[in-house]
Amino acid sequence: MALLAVVKTGAAYLPIDPGLPAARIAFMLADPAYVLYTSGSTGTPKGVVVSHAGLANLAGAARSLGVAPGSRVAQVAGLSFDAMAMELVMAWSAGGCLAVPSRSRLAGEELAAELEELGATHAIVTPTAVPAGRLPDLKCLIAGGEALPAGLAARWAPGRQLINGYGPTETTVCVAMSGPLPVTGGPGDPPIGRPIANAQAFVLDDRLAVVPPGVPGELYLAGAGLARGYLGRPGLTAERFVVCPFGGPGERMYRTGDLVRCNAAGELEFIGRADDQVKIRGFRLSSVRSNPSWAGSRAWPRRRCSCGRTAPGDKRLVAYVAAAPGARLDGQALRTAAAAVLPEYMVPSAVVVLPELPLTPNGKLDRRLLPAPDYAVSAAAEYVAPRTPQEEILAQLSADVLGIGRADRVGVDDSFFDLGGDSLLGTRLIRRVRAELVTELSPADLFEARTVAGLAAVLAAAESEPARPPLVAGARPEQVPLSFAQQRLWFLNRLEGRGATYNIPLAVRLTGPLDRTALEQALADVVSRHESLRTMFPEVDGVPWRTVRPGRRSFGWCSPPNRGWPRRWPRRRPARST
Repeated sequence: MALLAVVKTGAAYLPIDPGLPAARIAFMLADPAYVLYTSGSTGTPKGVVVSHAGLANLAGAARSLGVAPGSRVAQVAGLSFDAMAMELVMAWSAGGCLAVPSRSRLAGEELAAELEELGATHAIVTPTAVPAGRLPDLKCLIAGGEALPAGLAARWAPGRQLINGYGPTETTVCVAMSGPLPVTGGPGDPPIGRPIANAQAFVLDDRLAVVPPGVPGELYLAGAGLARGYLGRPGLTAERFVVCPFGGPGERMYRTGDLVRCNAAGELEFIGRADDQVKIRGFRLSSVRSNPSWAGSRAWPRRRCSCGRTAPGDKRLVAYVAAAPGARLDGQALRTAAAAVLPEYMVPSAVVVLPELPLTPNGKLDRRLLPAPDYAVSAAAEYVAPRTPQEEILAQLSADVLGIGRADRVGVDDSFFDLGGDSLLGTRLIRRVRAELVTELSPADLFEARTVAGLAAVLAAAESEPARPPLVAGARPEQVPLSFAQQRLWFLNRLEGRGATYNIPLAVRLTGPLDRTALEQALADVVSRHESLRTMFPEVDGVPWRTVRPGRRSFGWCSPPNRGWPRRWPRRRPARST
């Protein structure tokens, strides 16, 4: 409500995340408070002066996403993240509802459960935070903040609009969007699309000349959404907001540092970064502050498999520091010092101390020679082995999730987050604990306990509380009343008569030989398994009730509901052509 009041008065606002370190909040409050701060590639936030015109242009672009009265836009982004502004204008400019979750910093299954509870129809998420649920109410999913993998797009495109969005804070959240991505996908990652209305994108070489289609170049942006620059930093503003040779007098364009190319369809395809800046979970990071005892430093993302080596998987920020002659550095102490002044997402998962940074013959960092970090370096003074079977299980699960592999490298007093864990890995650990120990554990429990010993204490306290009664099937009366949703649909049917309002047409074209009998039997199994497909609504004295028709099993071995799918399929009958 405070944000809406500010916007209504035509004023400006400065979002402050209470979870930020005190020094960072003090820095932001010391500047004039009418800007949006980026994460800052060196740890110092950069205040971007965004105009009201840019916000209005963003609102116009958001109208193309199908938000209307009755739509529910999930407010997933934090108040200090620029995507929050797009969530606001998406909902409010179209008369939709801004659905605010009860918790913040959600990802994965936790985010899916929250979106389902909110009944969200539209959401903006980073690809690494995309939930795993089906979410039938979600009509439009906008991915942004980092590259959208092709596999993720193929999984989420069916059944809804999947939009790939792109835009740095310096261009008012979003400057380019793809059309609805096809269900079948295609070779390579999805494109980031075309510029939105009143925005321009130029793919240029190092001489600011336009490159031909298909040739990589650096992306420059201009138009109505362009910010006025960085507050109080004229040098940085002049470096990134340069004169636009394709516009009128005084027009500028923003140098993104992103490498793209224009495909045959005229869409932009993201390739990577032109400099050392990287993104992890949508946040920009690149370097580590220098120190007199350091000969050099560099932060870089790595993907890690269960063996700890670089491989497709979780992207983790690793800091590499070379000690100056005669200096002795401790990687864990450096990580602890960074955690005291940086937000959680900017703290490296590991700090690797090297004799010197590996360089190529031309003096650039040779990233191929950067060693994989040892995430099992303990933050505790000494290793303390598990003392109970429960602690042994928790240590093994932590080791598996962290990719350490061996439980004897996770002590009971070692912090999960000091060993390289983050919020996304924490969600996985919680899921594993729930499955292995058949107990409830919340993300707040993990963030507060942090260690194996702490988690064991939380679980022990939970065991002393009355257990939640198990869900069992009860006796079904002859006349089962309708749910509220069923009552509504029954009333509309009686009021308006038969119609196609809630019908979903689907046409399927099959090619090749078809075993018609096998198809009929498979459909019969589906109908038999799901009672909702066999539910009728007869009336008794004008009052509707639910009646479930009996199912027809096609095979004697078909499993009953809630006991898993059949373990084998029937032998195929002779093929028939159709």
